[in-house]
Amino acid sequence: MRITLWHVLVWLAGAVVLAAAPLPHVDSDAPLYGRIAANVVTSGDWVTFHHPGWLVDKPPVVFWMMAASFRLLGISDATMRLWQLLLALALLVLTAGAARAAGASQDESLLAALVLATSLQVFYQVTVPQQDVPLTLFLALAAFALMRYIERGTAPWAMLSGGAVALAVLTKGLAGLALYGMVLAAALLLVRRSLPHPRLRVAGHALAGTLVFVAVAFPWYVHGVVVHGQVFVDTFLTTGTLGVGRFFRPAISTPPPYWLSLFAYVPLLGLGLLPWTPAFLVGLADLPRQVRQAAPGSKIVAAWLLGIFVMLSLSSGDKVFRYLLPVYPPAAIVAARGLTAMVTDVRRRRFAGWAAVIPAVLLIAAGFWTLWAAFPPERGLLVAVVLPTVVMIVLGLVIFGIGALAGRVRAAIIGAALCAMIAYAAFERGMLANAAAVDPWPAIVRASAPYVPAGDRLVLYGRVGEVFNFAHFHFETPIVAVNAIHELGALWQRERILVVVPAERLDELSVLRPAPVVIHRSPARLVVVVNWDAPR
Repeated sequence: MRITLWHVLVWLAGAVVLAAAPLPHVDSDAPLYGRIAANVVTSGDWVTFHHPGWLVDKPPVVFWMMAASFRLLGISDATMRLWQLLLALALLVLTAGAARAAGASQDESLLAALVLATSLQVFYQVTVPQQDVPLTLFLALAAFALMRYIERGTAPWAMLSGGAVALAVLTKGLAGLALYGMVLAAALLLVRRSLPHPRLRVAGHALAGTLVFVAVAFPWYVHGVVVHGQVFVDTFLTTGTLGVGRFFRPAISTPPPYWLSLFAYVPLLGLGLLPWTPAFLVGLADLPRQVRQAAPGSKIVAAWLLGIFVMLSLSSGDKVFRYLLPVYPPAAIVAARGLTAMVTDVRRRRFAGWAAVIPAVLLIAAGFWTLWAAFPPERGLLVAVVLPTVVMIVLGLVIFGIGALAGRVRAAIIGAALCAMIAYAAFERGMLANAAAVDPWPAIVRASAPYVPAGDRLVLYGRVGEVFNFAHFHFETPIVAVNAIHELGALWQRERILVVVPAERLDELSVLRPAPVVIHRSPARLVVVVNWDAPR
């Protein structure tokens, strides 16, 4: 294999992704999943997931991978995330392979992997251990296997596609089946004349793929129905958080009016693809021709992109940024095609150049200003962590735009990619430098360790209750969240407790007797107090 500059850039991007392993966690789902995975390790039960008070409403794949990571390497911020970073690297390789299967050259397929690795949303999402990265990987594997099946017409590819869809269902429930179903329907519509012959053999291959899907996906769901009964059926199949009803009804947000929510993902995709949005628009403009004239692989890329995007847009349920992640592998392939087209087409270079210099820069500025206005207490962290990232992404867009306008497409791509990698490296450095403020709970645990045996529970007072999952991951002691001083007072008089309180509400505790004793002050403006005379 001839090593090219594009190989080196993809490897550098992969190294930046891996460097995110030790970052402190900011999304509250991560410690929740971490606690459930830790329970898997301690209990030895890898089938029924345990969390006090409620049925765990997520399928098993994330818990299995996180628990395996804990079992092999111990429990830490890095091991909570490492398994997902490895999946992200696999996704880069798979995206390059899918681009090749769609007819791209080696350079263009490497560009697809580079675009994916350095897109804004993809980088952020791979640092947050949730269901979205594995779902994206399994859907990409199913689409890739479909491409190879159309090309070669052999049963193993149909079976691989069925197995990949089963893993998607074991990752995100019926949503995995629905998203792939939309892709498959669109693909069969576009490539029906390219299906292998005879059609009876195709039906046999489809049956084989279906049997693999059933063999992989069904056992865990059947076990859930048998063990948990109707509550499992409601949660995973009908009206609950992962059932059919989730498509029609929001569960975690209040979407805009339906006519407006149909277009909600358009600006979100434009923002998440930065700094490659202009290249994606160039490739998108060529998509109708690809659908009419291109080889079957390119048509499946179009079905992959549009099928998932349309499915998410049509849903009247939640409109959440991270739900878009499965769109990014085909979007990266389309963007790479746009970059290749810019080399020989002056008009496309000019369009991409101006789109980078003007609208995209304004979009980033508006996004940062929204964060600045929405989170006044976190402005210090925004300046230290987010602003350097924003500045480098803007610089990358400017370099890309100027390079495209000057006809230096190769230089434009290199400049944008390097700026994106520097942006993400700056984000990682800022997160590590401000780790105590980003995630104060490890320090709170260390400061509280001498006192935890004397206290029966940890109390989160005020807004601290919003980060219950972080406290529950780090503390083994029972935890309760209260927001009224009389509720805290009742606990204060009844038992020995540790209390975590926001610094701005510490004065409210002055009415309590005995007087609170401060044992720790966090850079995140959290204070730990106890209700006995602890040594200081």
